Amino acid sequence: MKTFSPLATVVSVIALAAAVAVGVVVGRKWPAAAPADTTRPTLGAGSTLASNAPARPKPDSVEIPEGGFDPQQVKVAQVSQLAVPVELSTPGKLAYNAERTKLASARVAGRLDQILQFEGAQVREGQPIAELYAPDFVSAQKEYLLALNTARQLKSSNMKELQDDADMTAQSAANRLHVLGLNDAEVAQIARRGAPAEHLTLRAPISGTIVKRNMDPGAFLNVGDSFMSIVDTRVLWFTGNVYENDIASVRIGQPISLHTAAYPQREFTGRVSFIAPNIDPATHTLTVRCDVPNPDGLLRPEMYATARIQTGSGLATVVPKSALVKDHGSYYVIVQSDARHFKRVQVQGKDTGTDGNFAVTAGLDASSQVVVRGAALLNEMIVKAGA
Repeated sequence: MKTFSPLATVVSVIALAAAVAVGVVVGRKWPAAAPADTTRPTLGAGSTLASNAPARPKPDSVEIPEGGFDPQQVKVAQVSQLAVPVELSTPGKLAYNAERTKLASARVAGRLDQILQFEGAQVREGQPIAELYAPDFVSAQKEYLLALNTARQLKSSNMKELQDDADMTAQSAANRLHVLGLNDAEVAQIARRGAPAEHLTLRAPISGTIVKRNMDPGAFLNVGDSFMSIVDTRVLWFTGNVYENDIASVRIGQPISLHTAAYPQREFTGRVSFIAPNIDPATHTLTVRCDVPNPDGLLRPEMYATARIQTGSGLATVVPKSALVKDHGSYYVIVQSDARHFKRVQVQGKDTGTDGNFAVTAGLDASSQVVVRGAALLNEMIVKAGA
């Protein structure tokens, strides 16, 4: 008879039980899983139901508390209608005034032995700027001295006609020295000295700044040659371009205000002095020139500038500059929208000048009431509420 070990018997029983369990699990009909509800949103790890909702607009107003704001902190005023200048903006640049430019030259040929003033120097009219050695100038002095001595000797004689001829000759010699550039004081000095001067002093023809030098010491100067340029910079020219549709509004004599990048807080003034007779064929613009006073010398030729030509005047909605709030390059005012709210409104416009007002061209109507004191405080409250 065949015998089994106890271990084999236990293994067989465990295997039989496992087979029965598998059969039961496989053969049983389990209920199907419920279908997913597609109508309910699935929430992710970092999502919320509010992400599908429309964004809440930032508030642009603030509620007036019970009892109102402190009148010392917040003040409201009605906007006003004032006549403001109608201006035409034109870009351009500054240049020397050709009407105030002179060339320093000699009226006699010679050697430029010494230059007394150089580029950038401020000179006065009549101030010595160079020394010229000119043989013709030396000869003219000798002729004058000879004629003068002859006239003096003949004064003691009884020959009236010879005295008159000698006086006329001396006067003619003196006039020649005047033609060469000498003044009365220099001619009188030659007469007192009794000897000719070696050099002719060349003087500044106008008061101004030496902007250019054409010759060096030792160069030969012919009659009429210019050796330096002097410009009176107290009045400069501004040259701008006006588009065709604005030509009809520009007139000679109209005032302008000028602004430069070098002095953004400074306003310069001037007047239209010239309007070109023809249109520039390259740009199809009209050239306009303006005289701009420059008494303190701040403006420089070749500076870029923008001119606003005052072509007329008109009514505009005006608010004090204290009502303006600047935020990210835009201008805003705080208006009282109703009895319970202040609202922030973006506006466009321009500074009217030195009267402390701002002319609004868009964003505000004539019936508005704006905050003229405390606008910055209310603006901060509105910005914080929308943060």
